[in-house]
Amino acid sequence: MNILAQSSKSYTTIYILNKIIDNGEYVNEERINKKQEVNTSKLIYTYNFKKDTIAYYDFYGSEIETKKMPSLCSLIKTKDTLLFSFKRDSYENIIKLNFNTQTKTITINGTDIFYLNEVYYKYLNKSVNQNLNTLDLIDFLEDFLQDYNLEDLKFISSNEKYKHKNFRFIKAYMESYRSQASDYLDKWDIKFLYNKEGNLNYLLKKSAEDDQSLEKKLILSKDNTFKYHVYRNNESRLIVNSEVSFNTNKNSYNEKISALQVGLGKETKYEIKRTVYKVINSKALYLNQKEIFEILSLK
Repeated sequence: MNILAQSSKSYTTIYILNKIIDNGEYVNEERINKKQEVNTSKLIYTYNFKKDTIAYYDFYGSEIETKKMPSLCSLIKTKDTLLFSFKRDSYENIIKLNFNTQTKTITINGTDIFYLNEVYYKYLNKSVNQNLNTLDLIDFLEDFLQDYNLEDLKFISSNEKYKHKNFRFIKAYMESYRSQASDYLDKWDIKFLYNKEGNLNYLLKKSAEDDQSLEKKLILSKDNTFKYHVYRNNESRLIVNSEVSFNTNKNSYNEKISALQVGLGKETKYEIKRTVYKVINSKALYLNQKEIFEILSLK
């Protein structure tokens, strides 16, 4: 296994090591646990040359199980629909995507509609719909991965929409049923605003009842480094504020998170800090025990 240029018959492995820094739990702004803990999250993503299939391994803490089976996600083209499948053990999640060239829209699961400008639609239609590039699909869905239970994939995004200043969302519409009231349908309008440099400046996901589910504000954009404040409200049960910073060239990532459990009045604070990002040339999609151990030993 070598860090080499990729050939048409090779596979690419991305290894990411994140430090998870526990900054404590608070009630009424008073810290209720004094001990600061630091854990690790080790992520291995392997994809083929076409990038239509990803095998994903995750390891948390000090215990490493090299016999662990990977999660698997893949893009599958049918006659009328593009399917994105995510499998973990016995769990399977499938989302359906339809591309409409006339309206320059991508519809997901028949209800959620994303309107794009012409240049971004053409790019995704070729890259995702025709060439089945999963990394570009993950990049497209970045802010909505939680809505489709795909958040495990956020660290493998291609980040193309940050690199191309003319890629833009026009607007979007989404629907979702509440987890504790399955007969209650929320309808969401999403607006996107861009600054003069072409960077996403503001995103707001708001319901017809004026509830806000997601708000994203640009704090800084300089030399391929972006910093955003992100607010998420999960049915007024869990409110998460985070500050996310990343560099699209250096593949650096840092996130400071504050999560409030509304009913308990308990706030949890922690930080995700990336310390390792390696790109490795592999021989197969599924890694053997020796390869996994070697990768997890990288620094």
